[in-house]
Amino acid sequence: MTTSLSLATGVWLYARTTITTTPGLGATLLALLALSTFGVWIADLSEGTTEAQPLLDVNYSYFVDETNELSLDYVMAHAPFTSVSGPTHIPWKLAYQTYWIKIGFDYTGLTERPIHVITDNPSIDYLDAYHVLDGEQIRSRVKAGDITPERLNRLPLPSSVPVTLLPEHANQLLIKVTSRDMATMPLWVMDHGRYDHFAKSLHLVWGGFMSFAMLMALYSAGVYVYSRQRVYLIYVFATVLSALVVSVNHGFSRYFVPDFIQIFISNHLVALTVCLLTVGLWFTYFFLDFTRSPIHQRARSLFLITTGGLLGLALLSFITPAYMSASFVLIAQIPVYGVIIYYLWQQWQPSKYWLFLFILCWLPAMAGGLTFYALMLDYIEYTLLSSYVLMLALALTMILFSLALAERFRFQRMQEMRALTHDTLSCLPNNNVLHMVISDLISRNNNFNLCCLSIDNYNNLLPYLDESARDEYINAIAARMNDTLAVQPVQAIKTDSDMPSHRLGCLKEGVFAFLIEDVDRKTCDQVLTAVVDSLNGDLCVGSFVTQVNVRIGVCHYPTDGDYPGLLISRALNAIDQHRRFAGNYAHFNSHEQRDHQLHVSLVTDLRDAIENDGLELYHQPQIDLRTGSIHGSEVLARWTHPEYGQISPEVFVRMAEDVGIINSLTLWVIKRAFQQQAQLINRGHCRRLSVNISASDIYIPDLANHVVELAREYHIPTNLISLELTESIMVEDYNWLKQLIEDLSANGIEVSTDDYGTGYSSLYFLSQLPFTELKIDRSFVRDLPKSSRHQSIVRATTDMARSLGVMVVAEGVESEEAESLLRRYGVAVSQGYYYSRPLPFSQYQAYVERMDSAQPSTVIRERNRRSTSG
Repeated sequence: MTTSLSLATGVWLYARTTITTTPGLGATLLALLALSTFGVWIADLSEGTTEAQPLLDVNYSYFVDETNELSLDYVMAHAPFTSVSGPTHIPWKLAYQTYWIKIGFDYTGLTERPIHVITDNPSIDYLDAYHVLDGEQIRSRVKAGDITPERLNRLPLPSSVPVTLLPEHANQLLIKVTSRDMATMPLWVMDHGRYDHFAKSLHLVWGGFMSFAMLMALYSAGVYVYSRQRVYLIYVFATVLSALVVSVNHGFSRYFVPDFIQIFISNHLVALTVCLLTVGLWFTYFFLDFTRSPIHQRARSLFLITTGGLLGLALLSFITPAYMSASFVLIAQIPVYGVIIYYLWQQWQPSKYWLFLFILCWLPAMAGGLTFYALMLDYIEYTLLSSYVLMLALALTMILFSLALAERFRFQRMQEMRALTHDTLSCLPNNNVLHMVISDLISRNNNFNLCCLSIDNYNNLLPYLDESARDEYINAIAARMNDTLAVQPVQAIKTDSDMPSHRLGCLKEGVFAFLIEDVDRKTCDQVLTAVVDSLNGDLCVGSFVTQVNVRIGVCHYPTDGDYPGLLISRALNAIDQHRRFAGNYAHFNSHEQRDHQLHVSLVTDLRDAIENDGLELYHQPQIDLRTGSIHGSEVLARWTHPEYGQISPEVFVRMAEDVGIINSLTLWVIKRAFQQQAQLINRGHCRRLSVNISASDIYIPDLANHVVELAREYHIPTNLISLELTESIMVEDYNWLKQLIEDLSANGIEVSTDDYGTGYSSLYFLSQLPFTELKIDRSFVRDLPKSSRHQSIVRATTDMARSLGVMVVAEGVESEEAESLLRRYGVAVSQGYYYSRPLPFSQYQAYVERMDSAQPSTVIRERNRRSTSG
């Protein structure tokens, strides 16, 4: 014990100075200290077992009964015993055979002396011990073993045969050992007092091991409940299984395991150790977490194959003798450890300290497992240390596993905390940190300039970059910016971690931020120019070369905002403002911001106007140039805001497209137009109705059927309906558009191409899609009398359309000369201020009635006949 205390003192002095600087390493040293103390203690106990006994000499001899059938009388009378100098020279073998060991006691004392002969092998099948006096008289008999309940637990623990030596007699102990398992036993001779100390010491060692194992199991079970990570549940299973293996191997299982279970496990200890090795493999697989690894499928397949092999080996050990299965298991450990080494090699990262601890975990496990099987196969001599090395190895393995799990858990928590404060891709302080830094500067009333930098066309570049190239691209830009900002008057962005301060933060992927100190406008612009100059230009990412262009938005505290979210928002808004100005950066403009706020307010009001019928429809009359009658009208939405008055259609239609409510607006227009069309029809005025459709409207689910159902609801003939599509829609999704036009045409609804000549004009679309109308844009019609080029375009377009069987409509007619030219070219219908401005429905209705009353009845009947014909 003096040796162990000296060792403990030395290790503790070193661990005490280390644990404060490196918690994981300090805990590891303390664990090694505890196990070293136990190891030295076991060594001290082992030395005490071989001490000479006063007044007593012991002689050993053995005989191997290979027939396993010789009787006691025959062995005592005729067996040729072979004398050996000590029990370690008895040729124990892992095989099914019977050993007879004769221990002769040359006792010279004068009184009876109780002693114990240590067998310490609870896995022996049959053990019969006979105390023989004077070579012929059997004074006592002991029967033990793990085959039947009658023999189980017949010896004290640790296993020993008690013998009372009688003076003036020749005392012998004859032991018969028959076993399919390991028969090796120490056969040390101890007096009663020393044995009592020996037994208490081993119980203390086992009790400490069990207490530690149960504490680890309970702690890991609690962590599993908290984290739901399977590796902790597997560790609980491994801990319980380790405690069971050690308890059965040394006989301590009698304290908590029923006899029939103890007999079963004791006779299949090899299978139990294979299961423990399998659990160790499971623990490795889930500990290293291959779910996000590039070799996930390969690692999983290897894991399943190895697990299947081990479970098959465990089943094989149930039907084969221990001396055969133990050899198989000893050989099978080599590929298993090879798989574990492969896993570690694949997941190795020097920054992960817990991986180093995990490697240390397997060293004692491998040493303990190999020693256990080597002892079973009689490759090493039996000593107390070699017998209990499996317990010590498993204890050290559990300690290191626990430390590795704790370090892994701490590393994961640090990663999660880092994810809360740092951008994953660039490792720069993220939006959360920037908010805290800005809040701190505001709380200290420090003036500063917040600069947000956006990489132009970054989202368009992403499809051309894989994950590693994207990482390289972002970090190359961040490195350029850091080099530039290092010599500029920029505020440091500090985090609570032990990482150094940064000058640059990352709001989101492709958008960075930095803080310029309270400097004048000229100095601030110089910093911005330096940043832009350092970034703009070619950037090589691997073999990919791209052009970098950045835009910077700047806002100033306190003039542009007084809290972090508002300042960041306005700096980002300044980036959008930059699009309308020359240069690569823009300071926040409060006037632009007011326009933006007005825009946001108008979006809300527009949505309410659509839902509550706050809009109004105007009708632009269309005149049939062949008869001079009203052909129909184009409906136009108008919005009179209760506060801002008349809002231009170009403004609120674009607004509806930007915020995604254009579909709701279009459906409202169609429904309201059909309501008004029904009123005209009821008053005897059958006129065609034209409704504009935007690019996003063609994706309204089942639009054609929806229009047809509304027409039926309001009793509108479908041949009086025309949907006008701009040319830009044609290049959005040709197949989808073709199907929509075919569905509309199949239901008698006419389809017009609007603003022809201003967009993607293509004869292919006109020839392939069933358009019934072509509408020439007003830009060609307004100045028609003054422009010969426009006259040529209109005349050629009209001739082409008529040859395709498509009716031509001209918009923007503002003079009699323009009307005359259109009539001469053969244009069928026209509209414009020359006839009428867009009218509210009540005025349009009066306009139709006035025009109809001014025309001869024959013209009206002819017009109605054409309008209602299918």
